[in-house]
Amino acid sequence: MAAWTEEDAFLFGVDRGSRQVTVVVADPAAYAELARTAGRGRFDPAVLAGGGGSLDDPVPALFSGDLGAEPGDRPFRLRIRGEDLQVRAAGVVDGTPALPDRGGATLVLPARPMTSLLPKSALPNRWFATGSVDADRLEELLRAALPAAAAEKYQVRTSATVVANLATDPLQHAVQRLFWASVAGAAGFALLAVLLTLVRAAPERAALLARLRTMGLRPRQGVALILTEALPQTLVAAFGGAPAAAAAVALLGPAVDLSALVGAPVAAGVDLAARPVLTQALVVAVVLAEAAISGRRQITTELRAGDER
Repeated sequence: MAAWTEEDAFLFGVDRGSRQVTVVVADPAAYAELARTAGRGRFDPAVLAGGGGSLDDPVPALFSGDLGAEPGDRPFRLRIRGEDLQVRAAGVVDGTPALPDRGGATLVLPARPMTSLLPKSALPNRWFATGSVDADRLEELLRAALPAAAAEKYQVRTSATVVANLATDPLQHAVQRLFWASVAGAAGFALLAVLLTLVRAAPERAALLARLRTMGLRPRQGVALILTEALPQTLVAAFGGAPAAAAAVALLGPAVDLSALVGAPVAAGVDLAARPVLTQALVVAVVLAEAAISGRRQITTELRAGDER
């Protein structure tokens, strides 16, 4: 999508008298698709249809929320590139994906009437695309299509490049290493606790199962007994840890809001992940395997020698 952006424009008639605004001129349908994909500044492209036949005919525009304008037919005077034209608020948006790293007041205008009103000024100076974009290939095309002096004025930026630049920050690396070290330490201590519990309780569990099997205990009943034994502490850990984790996310979420970083609202909440469930299933499988192996190995010894304790 080709677009024209102008940062040195002034809007008259707002609550504060006049405001410096950033103007984005683009095709409404293409811009609406870009806003939908980026998750910022969504709108119906039909609201930008009509108007702009002359300098006195108000051009429909999308106003950013900080301008305090309500949708309607009230005209506002916009001065851009030394020309004055009339605009009206056709809708209010929460920002623009065309300038995600720039705050302040913003106006979005349709390209067709602006091109007819300002044919010498409304020339595209930005190009946007969604999906997988190869920055190196795009730079090669830019250098091939433009002279060297003109190509140096343009900058190619992709989301992958921005993410890579953020990842090279030393603070980011330090926080990441601290996080993974904490996760590894917590996982190690949890695994050690499980292993110590299994080692300590293995002889008693094997002896108990051996005696119960002499009384007619079936293998399935032995498994049910093991699960019943481990169920109380497992339920306490699950029903105690899950609310604590959810509360931590709710309390810490506003402090680490990523919406300002990515330029779009980031949904907050707790989603069920497969890894914790698989980890718990692995622990249960280890307990069952350990009990079955120990019981089969020691059942003969227990039956012959008896319980000396």
